[in-house]
Formats: sequence, C-alpha cells, structure tokens
Amino acid sequence: MAFTADKAYEVLKQRVIGGAFAPGAQLKEEPIARDLGISRTPVRAALKRLVDDGLATTDPNRGVRVAEWTESDIEETFDLRSMLEAHGANLAARRGGVELADTLDDLNEHMAQAIDEGGPELAERLAQINSRFHRAILGASGSPRLRTMLEGLIDMPLVIRSHHISTLQDKVQSLQHHRDLASAIRAGDDELARQIMLLHLRVAAHRFKRQRGALSAARGPRRTP
Repeated sequence: MAFTADKAYEVLKQRVIGGAFAPGAQLKEEPIARDLGISRTPVRAALKRLVDDGLATTDPNRGVRVAEWTESDIEETFDLRSMLEAHGANLAARRGGVELADTLDDLNEHMAQAIDEGGPELAERLAQINSRFHRAILGASGSPRLRTMLEGLIDMPLVIRSHHISTLQDKVQSLQHHRDLASAIRAGDDELARQIMLLHLRVAAHRFKRQRGALSAARGPRRTP
C-alpha cells in the first residue's frame, strides 16, 4: 500500500508541476483513482502529501485544488531562491571541487543537446536537467539546513512552467549561465559563483514575469460578471 501511495503521489506531482492540471483545478479522488487504476485510499494519501508540499490547497467547501499563484507568491519565490541559492553556490564553489564541476559540465552538455534537438518534449527535458543541475550545487554546498529550505523551491510549479514559456534565446542564455557557474566552481571562485547564480535567477525572474505578462495580454482582459 505504501508503494502504491508513493507512486500515486509521484504521478500526481509530475502532472501538477507539468501543468496537466490548471491552477485552481479540483483534484477529485474517484476520477484520479479510476485513471490510475488504484483504490481511493492511496489517492487520498497522495493528495494530502500534495497539500503538505504546497502544491495543492484544501478547503472543506471546495475540496482539494491545485495551488494558485499570485504576483506576490511569484515575487517571493524568486527572491528566496536568489538569496538562498546564491549562498549555496558560494558554498559549493568552496567545497565541490573538480568532481562537482565535472558533473555540472556533463549536465550542461545534456542541456545543450536537448536544445539542439528541440521537439515537443523539450520543456520537460530541460526542466529535469535544470533540476539536477541546481540540486547538484545544493548537495555540494554541504549545508543540510540550506537543502531543507531550498528543495521545495527548486521544483515549484511556477519554476517548472517557466521552461514551457521561455523562448529559444532564453534557453540558450540560461545554458550559458550554467556553463559560467560550472567554470566558477571549477576555479574555486566562491564570490564569482555567488554573483553568477544571483544574476541567473534574477534574469529568470524577469524573464518569467515578462513571458507571463505577454501571455496574459494575449488572452485579453478578464470580463467581470
């Protein structure tokens, strides 16, 4: 039963992060259980974990729904990532050494290959590689406290969805930041690594807000009832 609940959680988590469910969409036990071919009990446990992780919300009158993100939520998420991950990059440059740099270079090659190949799965591939890249730096920081604070932010839905709305130029620029980070870590330059990570995430924040604003404008103004 525990394995089934874990599997249900992973499937639902990926669907929420990947945008299969719209923000605010209700997550009903029975249809999900039917879709996954399991009973409602593990689905219920999986939904509870999504709520605990901040990926969903629950209300007695509205049930479990996919978490919605306000402008304030977006601003705070990117601000926290910028501060915490910049510190993590600083620590990783001191402690990660050549082994970490080699790992990052390998991930960057995979990212470059994915960009070159393109295709409908590009956003998902880049999201996975990007997560591994940032988690490698976080792991090498040697700070369990920092890892606890950051792990939930790295794979937040709005971070993952940024890969779906970024342009090819944005993707290439992000890859160059990753390469610069790997070089700074290989050189053991902790302050340079901190500054590059800060730049990387600030640019990502501006890029996300720009693209999100463009999409909102394309949809037109909301009608009031």
